[in-house]
Amino acid sequence: MHLLLPGVVALLSAAALPRPAVGERGRAVYLARCADCHGRSFEGVEEAPALTGARFEAKWRGQTVRLYEKIRRSMPQDDPGSLSQADAADLVALVSAANHGRLATTGAGN
Repeated sequence: MHLLLPGVVALLSAAALPRPAVGERGRAVYLARCADCHGRSFEGVEEAPALTGARFEAKWRGQTVRLYEKIRRSMPQDDPGSLSQADAADLVALVSAANHGRLATTGAGN
């Protein structure tokens, strides 16, 4: 896992660049693999948490690599680990953008 970390960081950094293709890819993956549980607008549905808002931001701010690892390892819940590295990175970039880019920064207390 530790050997993959530099590659993951590079992938996340590339995905976080403000390029329309990254957003389009992330949105396509999100709608196909995530929206049924997390809602089309990241609002959360039943047991699945919202992916935006103060609570989500407080948990994941400054933790984009950890978020990537969680998505890659355990999502989607009905087929964990099935997302590619690129798909997981695109999803992190999409969710970060939905949170106005605040996930990439370290908040107070993190």
